[in-house]
Amino acid sequence: MGASAKRKKEKKQDFQKPKLKVGKKRPTNTNATDTSFSAKSIVFKQQSVSSGPRDTSALFNHNLSLLASKNETQRRDALQYLTTACTLAQNEEGEGLPQPASAVVAKAQALILDGNGGVRSQLLKLLKSLPVDEIGSLDQLLLYARAGMTHLSTDVRLFSLEVMDWILSSPSLGEAVMSVPGAWVKTLRTFENLLGWRSTNGSQNGNGTRQEGEKWTRQIASKTSSSGLEKGGNKLLVHQLATMASFLAVGLTPAPADPEASVKRAAQIFPLWHTDAHLLSTRSNPFGHLNLFGALRDAESEVYDSAEERLEVFRELDFLLTFRNGTQEAKREGGEIGRAAAAVDKALRLAETG
Repeated sequence: MGASAKRKKEKKQDFQKPKLKVGKKRPTNTNATDTSFSAKSIVFKQQSVSSGPRDTSALFNHNLSLLASKNETQRRDALQYLTTACTLAQNEEGEGLPQPASAVVAKAQALILDGNGGVRSQLLKLLKSLPVDEIGSLDQLLLYARAGMTHLSTDVRLFSLEVMDWILSSPSLGEAVMSVPGAWVKTLRTFENLLGWRSTNGSQNGNGTRQEGEKWTRQIASKTSSSGLEKGGNKLLVHQLATMASFLAVGLTPAPADPEASVKRAAQIFPLWHTDAHLLSTRSNPFGHLNLFGALRDAESEVYDSAEERLEVFRELDFLLTFRNGTQEAKREGGEIGRAAAAVDKALRLAETG
């Protein structure tokens, strides 16, 4: 028999129906599985009833890793567990967090831009439950907050403003955020773009007026910007003005001076006089403001440690006139917008009288 005839015969057998007789058992399939055996027990790893509870540190780290999950429910539940753990850690003496607060913020800060409202609200609860003194650097958190302030979603923009309010409500965090490179000028630019306040071409005269041929333009967000066309545009504008007022108040308010500091210092160095002027500076690069050998100054990315430095750059970059004119226009709106603009106007007086 040739090879071709053999293949035809085998192929033909696949389509032949076996003839079964009464009482005759059906032949076993070639791929049948033998299930005649029996097992005494089936054990699953880490699912025994006799096993103890999971380690608290391992469970905390597991929930911390779930913050990057694609499931919204898992992210929200993980935030709830972390919030409870942080609250209990502060109430119990001698018990600290398995991870530092800075590590928790680094993992959770990206959720500022999360699309789920439940996740965002739970994130704010987590941030408020963390010990303020252990949060660490705020540069990335501020970066996400500014990105959220310019987000397409109105809900995300409102939530980002709530995060900014939480930062500015704490004196230590407010001072820490001002020491972040670019925090002062870039955040002011963000508010300027959000509110649609623009100053075109412009230097300012000594009396505070614009030179001839220059214009100042505005776009009140509640009427002409895209946010006013969305639901809750007025609410967003009021919140933006209120947060900007808090930001200006924190940035332009000088640190409280100790009235007895000079007397104490004079008593320590007596009988010397003006000793501090002859000592080495306590600040790094004390003559950096002269920029004798450095590159061109990047005002937006610099760190302004004191309120005097922030006030100086606030005037140099012409924010004072722009914000003052925009505030006057917003106050004419009346209602909640007018009251929020009045708070901004009160904060601007620190720059005018400083």
